[in-house]
Amino acid sequence: MGAPRAGNDSVHSAEPTTRAMRKRAGRVRLIEHTAARLFAEYGYEATNFEAIGAALDMRGSSLYYYFPSKEELFLRCMEHAAAEVFPRLRVIAESEGAPLDRLRSMFREEAVITLREYPEFIPLFLKVQVPIDALEQRRDELRREQTAIFREVVDELVTAPQAIPADRLHVTLNLALGGLALIGEWFKPGSDLGVEEFADQVSQTLIRMFVADPG
Repeated sequence: MGAPRAGNDSVHSAEPTTRAMRKRAGRVRLIEHTAARLFAEYGYEATNFEAIGAALDMRGSSLYYYFPSKEELFLRCMEHAAAEVFPRLRVIAESEGAPLDRLRSMFREEAVITLREYPEFIPLFLKVQVPIDALEQRRDELRREQTAIFREVVDELVTAPQAIPADRLHVTLNLALGGLALIGEWFKPGSDLGVEEFADQVSQTLIRMFVADPG
């Protein structure tokens, strides 16, 4: 879907195009969220356009108007989620403040995103088995890109007071990210803790893993 071209079009001629593009973008986003949920629930191979269309009260064949294949739909689900999430993590990573404080804020942001904003997409990066090498390769690239954002901050902890030894930092980061990936299994909606409070607890717990025990 291309961006609108700059030009001397009148307001009257531009408005329908903009409205149509917004409507299409909203429909694409709804399809992606629905597809991600079904991929996570039933797996890649068991999910097809007919099932996704039925969940949307559409004909499965109509999805080809938006996506040329199931492979492309799965890819777009992953890449759009990454495009939404990664810049938010980078903003925190590149902000001012002590590395431990920024890392804690990044853990918290990831927790909120996972629980409240993109719960459908997280399993696509972790649980869904995909029998297509190109998709597996792209998924691995996105995982590494996410880890690299965190690692930039973790590497600053080498000289930070009270931080754990340098040779344990990356192992600890991998453990922390693995734990974050599973918080959707732990969090119980409707419990005494809301998403924000739960994200606070999770981030505070994870950050302790990066602080050396004075004892």
